[in-house]
Amino acid sequence: MKLLSAGTFVGIALAFAGGFLAYDYYRVPVPVEHAGLTAGEMAQNGEEPVPEEKTLEERIAEAYERSQNRKGVYMTSAVANDRGTAGTRLRNSLLTLIRGTELNAVVIDVKEAPGLEVGKNMALLVAELKKEDIWTIARFTVMRDNSQAAAHPDWYLYRKDTHEVWRDNHKHAWFDPARPEVQNYTAETAKKIIDIGFDEIQFDYIRFPSDGDIQNSAYPFYNSKLHGPKYKVMAGFFKHLHDELKTYKPEIILSVDLFGYVASRGNDFGVGQRLEDLKDNFDYISFMVYASHYYSGFYMEADAVRGLPKIYYPYRSATTSIVVSNHPYEVVHRSIIFAEDFLAGKFKKATTTANTATSSVVSSVSDSPISSSVSDSSSHRVRFRPFLQDFNLGADTKRGIYYDTEKVRAQIDAAEDAGASGWILWNPSNVYHADALKKMP
Repeated sequence: MKLLSAGTFVGIALAFAGGFLAYDYYRVPVPVEHAGLTAGEMAQNGEEPVPEEKTLEERIAEAYERSQNRKGVYMTSAVANDRGTAGTRLRNSLLTLIRGTELNAVVIDVKEAPGLEVGKNMALLVAELKKEDIWTIARFTVMRDNSQAAAHPDWYLYRKDTHEVWRDNHKHAWFDPARPEVQNYTAETAKKIIDIGFDEIQFDYIRFPSDGDIQNSAYPFYNSKLHGPKYKVMAGFFKHLHDELKTYKPEIILSVDLFGYVASRGNDFGVGQRLEDLKDNFDYISFMVYASHYYSGFYMEADAVRGLPKIYYPYRSATTSIVVSNHPYEVVHRSIIFAEDFLAGKFKKATTTANTATSSVVSSVSDSPISSSVSDSSSHRVRFRPFLQDFNLGADTKRGIYYDTEKVRAQIDAAEDAGASGWILWNPSNVYHADALKKMP
């Protein structure tokens, strides 16, 4: 049979060093006897029409539409890759949970501090999930990275006293975000993840370090006098990733994980993350709005437009009912609303002040809202898809606070009431409260 050189794209899996799979694309040729025939004419002849290729704009729009309102759970790379009895049992239980409830997405670790954690089994799992329209999100840690410390120690923060690679409280090394080689390494590694077939790349730890012996750390490349404040460096990093990855695959969805505090403050608090720098470079922002992690308490001004009161929940109190861990709905709901209003330009400026009476960091709006209308998420393209807490902390359980079905569902309701475009449950043990989820009919 004679063949024509044009046709549709089909992906072929190719093995890469280290066990990676990527997809190379070639055109399936169209039989010459079909050349020049429309889909309708082919149907009249009793032949299967060749699908028309979608335009770039159509592919981008379709990916963005499909990405919306995704409700997911987190899965470790070990569970995704392991084909032993324990890994298979846990993975299958998660897939059963997704298939039987309102869940329709899964976040899978692909890169953590030790480096890449992707193998052939994960690629096969991604392909299986995509067939069922389960949205696949690759969680990719950026700055917290040990994998290049031996080969490229000059990419990392170093200790002032010994000049060895600096490490945080968990003994992890951190990249210097200003170094061009680090930015290029991150983008090129993310492209390998895109090739596996994930729908979305989600960047975590994409910031300057926040814990450990910070005072004894130094940067081999970053210089505040030369490069400006940390948020300016990170803004350039965000744009570099966006431009590189959207050029590589325009329809890839990009998201970023942030501290929950950022949602209620808007401005950077020392690690280089500002909402205004993120909104044009990512499709989704996932705030980790875990009420148990607000160690300075949670404060929010009154919202007269929506009739919401001024609130403050301390982290510790003799009256356990008022501590922040016991108010997950309010933390999630008010955080998302504030972040939406901030990005929509509802406030002239936001400031951060210290509440000396409670030693807590609080957010406040220093000027009146520009508009009294409820925020319109269409005014900026980025959407919010928060991480929600489905795990317990020892500090809470000691005082009788457990994240049970009620508290998990409260967070889900809060996110949806605030207009978030989906949500993700987080539990490092990969075990979730099924009763908190709506069942499929």
